[in-house]
Amino acid sequence: MRILVAGATSVPGIPLLRELNARGHDVIGMTSQPAKTAQIEQQGAKPVVADVFDAAQIDAVVADIEPEVVVSLLTTLPKRGPMRVKDFEPARELWSRGAPNLVVAAQRAGVRRVVAESVIFAYGYPSTGPAIMDESDPYPGPPPPGGAEMLAALRGMEQTVLASGEHSDTEGIVLRYGVFYGPDVPHTQMFTRLAKWWAMPAVSGSGVVSWIHIDDVAKATADAVERGRGGQIYNIVDDRPQSFGDYVRELSKKLHRPRPLPMPRRLFGLVAPYGAVAFGGTWLPLSNAKAKAELGWTPIPR
Repeated sequence: MRILVAGATSVPGIPLLRELNARGHDVIGMTSQPAKTAQIEQQGAKPVVADVFDAAQIDAVVADIEPEVVVSLLTTLPKRGPMRVKDFEPARELWSRGAPNLVVAAQRAGVRRVVAESVIFAYGYPSTGPAIMDESDPYPGPPPPGGAEMLAALRGMEQTVLASGEHSDTEGIVLRYGVFYGPDVPHTQMFTRLAKWWAMPAVSGSGVVSWIHIDDVAKATADAVERGRGGQIYNIVDDRPQSFGDYVRELSKKLHRPRPLPMPRRLFGLVAPYGAVAFGGTWLPLSNAKAKAELGWTPIPR
């Protein structure tokens, strides 16, 4: 298949280009930065430079490429991870303006399928819930403090993608990725450096979230491109949810470092108020059963 990947040099973009190329697809990687075209070519894909905020330009690019599938990886966050709600402002702009431009361009060009990146926090930030949650309740939780517009933009992007098939022949699929980890993930690299110096705190709290290795992200996304069902949300997460504190303790153990010092959630919130809410008090243990059953995908135990 001919596949256009928007956001091709993002954290999930590079491994996805590599995975799609290995499966024999004709892959075009789109970036807004000409300096990054070499990265796309290194993964065996053809680069194209375009700005998703320019609707006319995106229309022309998609019409010229004539892809069968468009993958939208239009999210951008600080390399260290979001510490405050304001860190989501560039991502909010992409969700509010860039992604809709891409979906409309795909519809006009007769693209068969749009597969879009979302995140587990589209569920919201509930403090309690069932032992395991699935896609049947798409929005059970509230926004974080000060984050109503951010969460509304993310959910609005999802609805734009999911409703695409109601207005055109372009079906939409949303993938809710867990929290990324892996050797090439910038915040994993930062956590690893801090853990080596015994400076990565194990934040306490009742929060539990779902995680995903970046290589599993690439495989699951490629599976959704090939076998996903239009109009559906899929949780792309590990089999085992865990708290941030447990994640840090496991990381330190793997690095043969001392057990990390616990840090109260309230104290952590003075430095990273968003992180304290998302990882200290949010309850998001998610099921991946639907993705396993419908995409034929299984995360690799690590």
